[in-house]
Amino acid sequence: MANRKEIKSWLKDEMQHMESTEDYDGNRIKSIYLGSFMSLDPCGRYHHCISPNGITSKCERFWETLESVASELGGWTESGEGDPTDIYFCMANNEEVDSNA
Repeated sequence: MANRKEIKSWLKDEMQHMESTEDYDGNRIKSIYLGSFMSLDPCGRYHHCISPNGITSKCERFWETLESVASELGGWTESGEGDPTDIYFCMANNEEVDSNA
């Protein structure tokens, strides 16, 4: 499993490839696809709240660390609109120029 330092380095590398897009509310953001939930999860499975094989502490630590590091870098993680198992790293798009200026 990746540790905090490795996750931070990985997200910083991914930040260089972020593309401008719109969120669900039409706001401009930058985002990048990180992978499917199953490919990122240390156990390789989707943890559903009614699943008999609940989330392990190892997986829980990974997801908490990923979200914490994303926040430290000024962003967040979210699921895909069409496929909730798709995971994206997103940030506010502060590079836009106001066309009324």
